Amino acid sequence: MNRTILLFIVLTGTFVSALASPGDSVKTYYKDGYFSTYCKVWVNAPRNVVNEVIDDFVEQSKFDLDQLFEWGLKDMKLRTEEDKLIVFNFKSATYDAKNDLIKCVGDVKIPGIISFPDIHVDSRMTKSYLKNGNTRVRIDVMYSDAFLRETSGLFYAIPEKEKGYWITLETKVKFGWFFNVFITQPMFRSIMEWRFHQMMINIRNEAENRTKAIKTRQNTGKTPAIKH
Repeated sequence: MNRTILLFIVLTGTFVSALASPGDSVKTYYKDGYFSTYCKVWVNAPRNVVNEVIDDFVEQSKFDLDQLFEWGLKDMKLRTEEDKLIVFNFKSATYDAKNDLIKCVGDVKIPGIISFPDIHVDSRMTKSYLKNGNTRVRIDVMYSDAFLRETSGLFYAIPEKEKGYWITLETKVKFGWFFNVFITQPMFRSIMEWRFHQMMINIRNEAENRTKAIKTRQNTGKTPAIKH
């Protein structure tokens, strides 16, 4: 085969493949005091790895917050990192097994305006496997004493014909009275939306890194160092 034709076929195939690669999407809508966000991210990893990462996220949310900050909450500016609009300091999380609640404590500061120290947020995460093959994690905020008034979320891991997974997150947020006045829809995108997206990126990166580590082990017969 003519080398020029062969090169053309290879390059064309690569270009078409790139165009067909799934991409992230994130949207937020506002209605009747609620900010509703939908985020969708592609994960190139098998079922067992995706579910393992989800399990670790839920488990570490309850019992090992510092470890979760190493990957699941990484780069989300949740521990006093500088921000012009709002500064979060997610200080601690303890698990109340009797009531199945994750009890979180943190500070929220609007630079130059007001600070809210030691805000308490109690939430519940419930993981389940659905008959259609999807994995679901339901997140409900059961109590918040200042920052949030109502919050819920639905996380799904959706297999795509053995090629990988779509992971999606649907959240519904209503702020407490002060923040509800202060936070506009464009501001919400700068405060919350990108953090939801970053969390999903973190989950994807962790799943894909673990998948690569497994393949490396299978190809070399050696056990690579895997964090988390």
